[in-house]
Amino acid sequence: MKGKYVIRVGLLICVFGIAVIFGKNPGNAAGEQSNGRPLRIGYVQMREYSSFAQQLLMLAKEFEDEGSVEKGFIEANYPDTDFDLSYQRGDTEKLWNAICTNMAGQRKYEFVRKAYFDMGIMDEKDYSQMVNRDDVDLMIVMGTAAGTYFKEHEKTHPYMVLLAADPIASEIVESEKEPGDDRTYALIDNTSYRRQIEAGYLFLHFKKLGIVYEDSEDAYLYSAIDSIREASQKLGFEILVRHVDEPKSEKDTDRYYRELKQAYRELAAEGMDTLYITVSSIDYENKLQELLEDFIVPHKIPTLAQDDVAPVQYGALFGVSLVDYSEQAKHVIRQMQSYHEDGVAFRRLDQVCECTPKIFLNYQTAQKIGFQVSFEDLQIIDSVYR
Repeated sequence: MKGKYVIRVGLLICVFGIAVIFGKNPGNAAGEQSNGRPLRIGYVQMREYSSFAQQLLMLAKEFEDEGSVEKGFIEANYPDTDFDLSYQRGDTEKLWNAICTNMAGQRKYEFVRKAYFDMGIMDEKDYSQMVNRDDVDLMIVMGTAAGTYFKEHEKTHPYMVLLAADPIASEIVESEKEPGDDRTYALIDNTSYRRQIEAGYLFLHFKKLGIVYEDSEDAYLYSAIDSIREASQKLGFEILVRHVDEPKSEKDTDRYYRELKQAYRELAAEGMDTLYITVSSIDYENKLQELLEDFIVPHKIPTLAQDDVAPVQYGALFGVSLVDYSEQAKHVIRQMQSYHEDGVAFRRLDQVCECTPKIFLNYQTAQKIGFQVSFEDLQIIDSVYR
């Protein structure tokens, strides 16, 4: 009897140990239960993009449905839940402050007003203020550059990296299933850029795709050059490249736009038949039309935008969405709930969320360059802008 008792106790200890490892690993970064205290959340973006604002808006909507943001806040202030159509610089910070102001009285998640950071307007010496803070439990981190900084410098709290071009290639995480440590989470869709190029190819059938991006490791990653090269080998088109440094400050923007125009002219002279407008510092609303009207539109060169809707709204011919912001927000909130409310270990959260792409067309640009869109193609296109 005594031997059987010892065996039973041993089995119980083993089962408990497995539960700890795979479900409820102790320690804050590994999935500690909340004990009734709200999870304090901060926000970091690598620079100002409408896509970051759109993703944050969809997260706010999910938090409203979950109960941590006052009911009716989103509908009253953002009735179309579509930042891309009305985005202005500074809207992301305004949205964050509005979320902080409209937190529900009884909530499981708390948003820390002072824990908002935009690396694009910060001095590099101040980046350390973003990490290892005492007033947050988890950081939402937007973009590749911000994600790589957190990977290297955040040693205390978990963080979730969203909208990074390739979290695996940039070494934010090791793989889809293995983040590499107990603090890191990155939302992954490894096929998004390839699908974007393939969808654009179906409409434009380009032979020589022109690309301009900064000659740096970060720009190489967020411009998805590896995915473009993979698509070129599969589809048989050539890639033509020029490099232009991103502006270092507001005073440097004239140089930046001047060099962009020159790069476009050089690519056209080399035989470019489609321009791929990568994610960059272009002010779509105030500058994209000028850039395209200078040379691209008069020479009837189609344009495909990497940054989905906003460039198409302001003059790019085609855009193919990389993400469904609402779908991704739902996925992220589910993971956050698993961690904070169910005690799932942070490194065991599901990082993969593949979204169905959407296609956008600027009809006025199509008319200017004489691009004919068939009725069958119009049925495939999700949104048409003028």
